[in-house]
Amino acid sequence: RDQYLRKAIFAQYARFSDNFEYSGNVRLSLDKVVDVIRYFSNAPQVIKLYKVKLMKLLWYSDTLSFKRRGHAITGLIYQALPMGAVPIAHDSIIDLYGVDYDEVELGDGTGYYFKKSVNEQYQSLSKEDMDILDEIIRVFGSCTKDTIIHAMHMETAYVKTASRAVISFQYAKELSIP
Repeated sequence: RDQYLRKAIFAQYARFSDNFEYSGNVRLSLDKVVDVIRYFSNAPQVIKLYKVKLMKLLWYSDTLSFKRRGHAITGLIYQALPMGAVPIAHDSIIDLYGVDYDEVELGDGTGYYFKKSVNEQYQSLSKEDMDILDEIIRVFGSCTKDTIIHAMHMETAYVKTASRAVISFQYAKELSIP
């Protein structure tokens, strides 16, 4: 199942394969995506990690990495959706092997709560990657979904990108996090 999902995700990214403006100067690494999700879900400072918050944490991590180092961490490509930046194939990404979540009934539908992983090894992440993730956790880990959505809506990258369009990493230099 995981191989099928990976192929399906890569197929959705194929049309962007040579456009590093959208992937943050790196090719998509699903191993890194899984490790980043697990890193966030295992961090005690990350409160109530549901899917919407996770998608924003991924975007902020990749964008901060690009701003500081000239390349993203994961290679995910993000679209400007109503609740903020969301990676292409977000529904499939959360079903990759190694990502643990529970489906929970919320007042307005089903939510996806990402839970602590038994595996606390992050073999695909460098020390520098984890430093970026720790900074994002420090800034947004305890934030509510609404707070992080509001922050995302204030970012130049979101404001200057048309609804449903792909967000360019050219806006990373204007990221609100130094």
